Amino acid sequence: MPAWLSGRAPEDESHELIVVSVRDNIATICASDASMRDRLVKELKACRPISRERISAFVGTAARALWLGGVHTPTASKADTKAITGSALEYALDPIGDQTYYLSAVRSVPQVTGLQKAGRKPVVGAAPGGARIWLRRAESWDDFKAIMAILIEHARTGKPANNPFASLSQPIDDGSQISDAYGLSVAPSELLSEDAVAEITYELARKWAFDAEFDVKPLAGPSLRAEVSLSGDVIGTAQIMIAIDAGVAETDVTWINPVAGKEPERAECESFLSDAERIKIYYDSGHTIAQGRCYAGGYADQPFEWDFRAFGGYEIDREKPVVPAGLTLGAVIGEHGDKSLFAYVLEKMFVDDKGVPKGWLVCDDGSMELADFIHVDPDERVVSLVHVKASTKQDPKRGAKAADYELVTAQAVKNLRHLDRRNLYDELKKSKDKKIAKAIWFDGVRQPNRDDFLKAVKKLPRNHRTVLIVLQPSVTKRTRDKCLADGAAPTFAMRMKQIDTLLLAARASALACGATFVGIGDLG
Repeated sequence: MPAWLSGRAPEDESHELIVVSVRDNIATICASDASMRDRLVKELKACRPISRERISAFVGTAARALWLGGVHTPTASKADTKAITGSALEYALDPIGDQTYYLSAVRSVPQVTGLQKAGRKPVVGAAPGGARIWLRRAESWDDFKAIMAILIEHARTGKPANNPFASLSQPIDDGSQISDAYGLSVAPSELLSEDAVAEITYELARKWAFDAEFDVKPLAGPSLRAEVSLSGDVIGTAQIMIAIDAGVAETDVTWINPVAGKEPERAECESFLSDAERIKIYYDSGHTIAQGRCYAGGYADQPFEWDFRAFGGYEIDREKPVVPAGLTLGAVIGEHGDKSLFAYVLEKMFVDDKGVPKGWLVCDDGSMELADFIHVDPDERVVSLVHVKASTKQDPKRGAKAADYELVTAQAVKNLRHLDRRNLYDELKKSKDKKIAKAIWFDGVRQPNRDDFLKAVKKLPRNHRTVLIVLQPSVTKRTRDKCLADGAAPTFAMRMKQIDTLLLAARASALACGATFVGIGDLG
């Protein structure tokens, strides 16, 4: 209470209005207090919100405002939600970068008979998932009643127009059309956090995201079975029954044919699989479960330009070398007969015309890593961040799935900001005393420490070129060509389109940061 006011404390008095309108089996609630409206809706038991399809009849063209929610794996380099304004936003959407968003709400000009005023079509707001619409204030009680009659009738009989936002992901309330699961990935937030994560927490998340393999077999509807392997050892088959209620997915996990002695591993795995917000599931029906909700993807038709390379002599299903007791990872990369993908990066990725490694290469594998490897070419003034993930199989006829690329691509995008030379220098300097800091080479020759490498980074000009690389050889050129061939099975082609679209979105994010994005597949 202000010091100059004496006596009884002032009292605020506000007046709110709630109006319920009913016609046939449809009721509307209009409230001057939005929070009270939401409380009423939450407590209602005798009725349910009108379907997304009915509210979609109030979505039109000439969108003035859009509210978008993201279905992509959350990362600091891509907004979780977006709100934009304009005059016809259906033309302002990026068919590549925005396809990982769904329409949360929109203000547009739908075709609703009777709402025209003075010959002008009104702008109507609609939130299909929230069962809400809004428009201008009524001029009188009679005007209000007329508007409500028109809106209820349109909700009953109006037909959704051609979807002007088809390039966005489409939320799915009814899971009956979801079928034929083929891919599953674990995408824990710990691996994408911008904050420091406890080492034990990070390693647990990394183990089940990168070292586990899920061989998926579909069950009826969205449910599935997945034979789970960890570092090549089968621990059992997880039966994941999925229930979908109003677009929200819940999982129930049971184990079939559990392998004796693997109880701790199954308990760890189940902690991820039983949380629908920590996994992503892909379906041949074109649907995806992401962050616990169901979507039909708006997959772009533009093909991604792959960099196919030969991996002869290297184990494409082994990301890192085996580390013998008493040694460290940094000490065995490229040593003791190592033929892992880490060895490939060291020996074959950055070479001169004679095939000899050139430039500075440092491994930064571990918690809060910038990338698995950072390469600096001081002559060409190029900085490259390399993210490596092994293929799940060596079979030349292997198929690929988007789940193989989901998390490694998200991590690569997350670390785009470290391509700035100042951030890169500061981060590498902070970690120069870690054990992995001993993994450093110049022109293929191991160096004692990072000192000269840091000097090379500091000398880079502001206009140096930057490259973001994802090395994941699950996709083969043979598979890619088969998917693009005339007569390719639609479900087979869809899988490749999902991967292409995922990497195209990453390329768009890289370009926005002034970087080039490269996806490396297997030439075999």
